[in-house]
Amino acid sequence: MAFADYARAEANDQTTQRSGPSPWVTALLTALTPGLGHLYIGQARRGMTLFILVIIADTLLMFAMMGVLARFWMFAVSLALLVGLWLYIMVDAISRAYRMQDFPHQRYGRWTTYAGAFVLACLIFAGPCIYAVHAKASGRLLWLNATSASMEPTLRLDEYFLADATYYRTRHPSRGEVAVYVHPKQEQLHYIKRIVAIEGDRVAIKGGRAIVNGVMAEEPYVDAGDPQAPLANEAEIRVPPGHVYVLGDNRANSIDSRDQVAHGPVPVANLIGRVTDIAISRHLLRMGRWIGTPSNH
Repeated sequence: MAFADYARAEANDQTTQRSGPSPWVTALLTALTPGLGHLYIGQARRGMTLFILVIIADTLLMFAMMGVLARFWMFAVSLALLVGLWLYIMVDAISRAYRMQDFPHQRYGRWTTYAGAFVLACLIFAGPCIYAVHAKASGRLLWLNATSASMEPTLRLDEYFLADATYYRTRHPSRGEVAVYVHPKQEQLHYIKRIVAIEGDRVAIKGGRAIVNGVMAEEPYVDAGDPQAPLANEAEIRVPPGHVYVLGDNRANSIDSRDQVAHGPVPVANLIGRVTDIAISRHLLRMGRWIGTPSNH
């Protein structure tokens, strides 16, 4: 008992004599802005370097969501890099603060310094965020989710997916591609359907299946539904020049090019991206699944 009491007294004495930076304050400042905790413990250069690395990781994540590399592996790696970097910065700042018994000579102890650094960091972060908001509104940031069941079973309700926003800038649309486009009748809406026919093609619908140029298309991904449902049987038409004919994979629950009044063929100019991978799903095994053109990754 005497030894235990002595050990506690010794620990308490060391605690009361400790005059170094507080690990709790370090953690709080780091949580507010990566690198700010390092500024508090007098390691501004290290904090600035780590902050720049966070900005780089954040930029890579945005690239994955903007179609520069709109693939699940890019999204997953950049997200893991960003989260891992944040955790490393937190652990590094706290451990360094804990080991320091005194503040270094180059200490930035004025609250105005921390406030100014925090405001500056917010302004730097605000740039990409503002750009992302405008990109999302204009259709360049293709981080989207399925808000209806019209593309099931390919895309399930509320699944998030990625799309390549640069794809149709240099390529012509092809049959089988899942595309994001501006609704031909309602410009404020973005729709997701599969291209089943391109300009000049003859297309008809029989029992929910597409017949293109007189040949029934191979559509293993389709839920044809009731063959006698509305829009399940449509007479042959020719896709007009500069347009594509799109259908939902859930044929019985989709408003698409079959409905000439509410939708109709889609102008090629309205195509804003080709869908690539599922990014987030309640079913973990579906994450990363390719859903673009079946025969071409």
